[in-house]
Amino acid sequence: MPTSGERPADRPTRGLVGSLVLVVVSVSGLLALAAVAAPWLLAVGLAACTVVIAWGWSGTFGLPSPRGTVGVLLVGGLALVTSVGVREEEPWLGWAPAALALAMIAAFVHQLLRVDGRPRVVQSISSVVLGLALVGCGILMVPASHTAEGIALLLGALGAAGASSLSDLLGLWAPLRGWAMALAMLAGGAAALAVALALHASPTTWLVVGVAAGALSHALRSVLVGLPPLAHARPRLVAGVVSVLVVGVVPYLVGLAFVPSAFPG
Repeated sequence: MPTSGERPADRPTRGLVGSLVLVVVSVSGLLALAAVAAPWLLAVGLAACTVVIAWGWSGTFGLPSPRGTVGVLLVGGLALVTSVGVREEEPWLGWAPAALALAMIAAFVHQLLRVDGRPRVVQSISSVVLGLALVGCGILMVPASHTAEGIALLLGALGAAGASSLSDLLGLWAPLRGWAMALAMLAGGAAALAVALALHASPTTWLVVGVAAGALSHALRSVLVGLPPLAHARPRLVAGVVSVLVVGVVPYLVGLAFVPSAFPG
C-alpha cells in the first residue's frame, strides 16, 4: 500500500496527464503539418524528436552510463531518420535495415566500452533497443508522406494519437478509469474518421487506422505514466513524443494491406 505522498502507478495526476496531452497534441500537429508540406520537412521533425528522446531517455528509465546512452540513441536514431530522409527514389526504406544494424552494433559496443563495471547491462541494452525501435516506428511516416493516400493515412493516425491523449483526461474521472482504453480507441477512431470524411476517403480503412493508432498511443502512455521519473518535465516530454512516434507503424501496415497505392516503393 503506498505511503502518504506516493502516487499509485495507476492513478496519474491531473498535471501529469495535462502535460502529456499538451506534448502529444503539439507533436502530432507539427508532424502532420510537416508531412503535408514535404517529406524532407517531416524527416527534420522526426530528427528533432530523436534528439529529444536521446536527451531524456536515460533519465526516464534511470539508466546507468547516461552519456553513452545519449550518444548511441542520438547517432543511431539520426542514422535511421537520415536513411529515409535523404533517399530520393524507391524503395524508401532501402537503407533503413543497414542503419538499424549499425545502431544495434553501436548499442552493444557501448556496453563493451563501459568502465563502471557494467551494472544492469541487460536493462541498459534493452532500453536503448526500445528507444531505437520507437524511432524506427517513427521513420515509417516518411514513406507515407510521398503519396497523397499515404499522407491521408498519416494524418488519420496522427489525429488519432492526439485525440486519444485528450481522452486520457476523461480517465481521471473514477467511473471512467476502467474504460480508458475503450475511450482512446473511440476518440482515435472518431478523429481518423473525421479526416476520412474531410478528404472523401474510405471511412472503413481510416476507422481501422484511428482505432489502432489511438489504442497503441494510449497503451504506451499507460506503460510509461507509472514511472516515478515522470514527475519531472524531461521524462514527460519523452513519453509524449514516443507515444506519437509509435503510431507510425499503423498507417504503414494498414496502407500496405488495404491501400497499396499509398506505398508504391
